[in-house]
Amino acid sequence: MPGSGYAVDLYQAGRSLGAGLLLTRCFVLTANHCLRYLTPDEESISVRLGDGTAVGGRVCRRVEEADLALIEVLEPELVPLALPVGDLPRRGDRWRGLHRPSLSDPHLGGHVDADAVDYTCVGGGRIQAMQLVAEQALGDYSGYSGGPVERENTYDRGPALLGLLIEQYPDRQAPERAANVLFAVPLREVMSRFPHFRTDHLLKALEPPASTAERAGRHEEQSATRGVGVPPPVVVPVSDVPAPEAASGPVSVDAAVAKGEALLSALKEWSERGLIDPAQVAGLQVHVAKNVIDLALGGEGA
Repeated sequence: MPGSGYAVDLYQAGRSLGAGLLLTRCFVLTANHCLRYLTPDEESISVRLGDGTAVGGRVCRRVEEADLALIEVLEPELVPLALPVGDLPRRGDRWRGLHRPSLSDPHLGGHVDADAVDYTCVGGGRIQAMQLVAEQALGDYSGYSGGPVERENTYDRGPALLGLLIEQYPDRQAPERAANVLFAVPLREVMSRFPHFRTDHLLKALEPPASTAERAGRHEEQSATRGVGVPPPVVVPVSDVPAPEAASGPVSVDAAVAKGEALLSALKEWSERGLIDPAQVAGLQVHVAKNVIDLALGGEGA
């Protein structure tokens, strides 16, 4: 039973498979083990949206070692625009689960105990995971997997999608029960695992100028945070990107402003989804504004 506009239920032949979340109108993310009852040749499933609408879906990629799966929505035009705003988790954040298996089950919530820990999934892969503490000691959290984990509203930050719930940790004194420690995959790890969301070819052209030492430091930082076996993006400063050809005359001011607004909107979305460092956005916005002015005046731009 979904608990938000982007939380969904997954079904196959009328049987409930588990939960998922809409990353875009075209893709649903879920835990791979939620699809364990599907045969290898079964790809078609039903995606039930928060308003009860059912749309067709197709399993398009599984990353078994990271316990993740991606489902393509076959009727994206039926999906309402209720997509999440993403953010990076921080230790101490209050979180809540947006999905519960049924109306008779409680909502989950608690705090983020660790924002990025090396964790070995049941599938055998090593990922960067969030370690969560749930305030509800249920003893068994089956049925909650695949549901979105959202940060609660705080005095300085609003609610935001943090990741996807995947696994529970067993109680060491009673292995047949689960402790109230849960693990979730943060959005940064999700984006690094699926080529569908790689935007390095776009981000290269938006990278502000940086010294060789700064680029080397950024390379090391990205290598440590992107996940095992995933190559970091190649960093190309703006100064290395060929400038656009000069216009034959001044372009329409409205056209220049429209181009600028489209790019500024993209920058904001990428920042909210954790694809670029929010600290870089201000510099990129200034760069875009300068280019809009240059284009409006018939200049070449940077």
